[in-house]
Amino acid sequence: MSFSLVTKPNRPWFLKLSIFTVVLLGFGMYGLYDAKVAYPNRGINHASYMLFQYLEAAKAEGWPDSRVGVADPVAELKALTERGGEKLTGVDAAKYGWLRSLSIVDRLKPEFTRIENRERLYGEMKARWTTGEKARSAPKPLAAYDIPVQWLFTFIGFGGGAVLGLHVLRVIRRKYRYDPEAKALQLPDGSTLTPADIEDFDKRKWEKFLVFLKIKPGHTPHGGKELKLDLYQHAPLEAWVLEMESIAFPDRQAPAAAPAADPGHPGGAS
Repeated sequence: MSFSLVTKPNRPWFLKLSIFTVVLLGFGMYGLYDAKVAYPNRGINHASYMLFQYLEAAKAEGWPDSRVGVADPVAELKALTERGGEKLTGVDAAKYGWLRSLSIVDRLKPEFTRIENRERLYGEMKARWTTGEKARSAPKPLAAYDIPVQWLFTFIGFGGGAVLGLHVLRVIRRKYRYDPEAKALQLPDGSTLTPADIEDFDKRKWEKFLVFLKIKPGHTPHGGKELKLDLYQHAPLEAWVLEMESIAFPDRQAPAAAPAADPGHPGGAS
C-alpha cells in the first residue's frame, strides 16, 4: 500500500491551543514577577515605613528601650503576639507592626533588626518618609497570603502552559496516513485499517468530533477493540473516515461533516 496522504494538525485547533498556551505562560511570567520582584519590593517598602513608625513612637516616649533594635526578632514577635498582637498600644504596637511586616517578606532575621545608631537611623527614616513623594501616603501592606498566592499563579501558569504545549507536540507527532486507492488508514502505531476491518463506526460523540471504530475480531493487533479517533485535532482525518464508512456501509446516510473550521466547537480542546 502507498500511504501518500498524511494528516497535519487542524489549523483552528492548533491556533486555539497555541493561544491558550501563550496566555498561560504569560500568566505564569506575571505571577513570577509579582512573587519575586513586585510584591517583595512592596513588602520591604512597607517594612521600612513600619520601622519609621516604630522609631518615631520610641522617640516620642523618650526611647524607653535603650537598645531599640531586636536581637532575636522571631522570639520577640512571638512574645508580642502572645501579649495581644494587634491589640497592643504605643511602642509595643509599633514594634509588632514592624516585625510582622518583616516576617511577611522573609526578613525576620537579626541582620534586618539590629540598630547600631538609633538617632541616625531615625533621621534617615524621617527624611525618607516625611519629605518628597514618599510623604504623601503610607505604602500598602502585604497580607501574609499575597506572595504565596503569586507563587500559586506561577505554578498554574507555567504548569498549565507546559501541559498544553506538550499536548500540542504529541498531536503534531501523532500522524495518520491514508491510501486513497486502497481506502486504507494507517494508524500512528503503524497498524492498518481497511473498511472491511471495521465492524461499526460509532458516532455517539460526533458533535464533539469523536468517532469510535469497533474493530472486527481477527484483526491484528486491534481485533475486538474500540478505537477512538479525534477528528478535530487531525486534518483531514474526518474526510477519510467518512469515505471508509461509505464503503463499509453504503446504505447509511452519512452525517453532514462537522464544521472543523469552527475554533469554538465544544470538541476543540480535546
